[in-house]
Amino acid sequence: MGRNIVVMSNCQTGGLHAALAAMLPDDQVTSLAWLGAEPAGLRPLLADADVWVCSIPRSQAEAIAADCGAAPRIVVVPTVWFPAFHPDQTPLLLRRGGELEGAVGPYHSKICAWGWTHGFSVDDVLSCFRPDVFAGLGYFDAWAPAVAELRGIFEPTDVDFAGWFLPLGRRGAFMLTNNHPRIDALVQLARSVAVLLDADPELVRYGWEQVLPDGLLASSVVWPLYPAVADVLDLPGAYVWRLASGELIDLPTFVVRCMDRYASLDPAEVDTDHLEVDPRFPATLGTSAPALVSGASGGR
Repeated sequence: MGRNIVVMSNCQTGGLHAALAAMLPDDQVTSLAWLGAEPAGLRPLLADADVWVCSIPRSQAEAIAADCGAAPRIVVVPTVWFPAFHPDQTPLLLRRGGELEGAVGPYHSKICAWGWTHGFSVDDVLSCFRPDVFAGLGYFDAWAPAVAELRGIFEPTDVDFAGWFLPLGRRGAFMLTNNHPRIDALVQLARSVAVLLDADPELVRYGWEQVLPDGLLASSVVWPLYPAVADVLDLPGAYVWRLASGELIDLPTFVVRCMDRYASLDPAEVDTDHLEVDPRFPATLGTSAPALVSGASGGR
């Protein structure tokens, strides 16, 4: 008889579920998402679970299992967050609470946000998307600290960082946004778990990346790999944002929509403190419009 396996993570849940169910066909794999609070229905599932694959801290998982009288094997996986491909991307919080929805959902450009709060025009902001500005803001130096931070995220989990990260290095930009891994990154996470659960090695090795649909790609935003950042990483890049609706927009359209969205807001309502305290922004962009008067708008 197969095992009952419960998979619980954030936006990674669907991909992990699909990949583990494929690698462990004799087991019953059930999933639910933890999005900041314990999901309804978790405890009844744990009561019958043999394995609980989760991305909450181990101590918290053990406490929940003990509280409901369950004793599944707990396998902790990381929640992947990796900004090296998209160093300009940032969330923006409203000071009254909640996230600000922008032109592409909850994701914003640091350059656009800085420009808006300091009175830049659309053309001023567009002129900032160029290599010397990216260099001044540290976008070309994002790789090493992002890898170090991600290694730390993996450290308390049951997934070996090098075993996950090194195979992905041959696949290009494995993140759709800073917090949304591509399907190959999720399959690689599932492989680590499947090995721990004694899956058939042939099924673990199989190229599930070519078979499983990418739910995040199909339903959410894809942030572009800016051409100048891509050059540093020796990857192809382009200014193309994919919206959750599937619409593709270019850099001028993105900037116009961002500035239009912000136009109805008071900058004091939006928390941009993380930009204001970063000395690279005033040093590179200035503190009043027009910040930059040279350079080709939207160029490499």
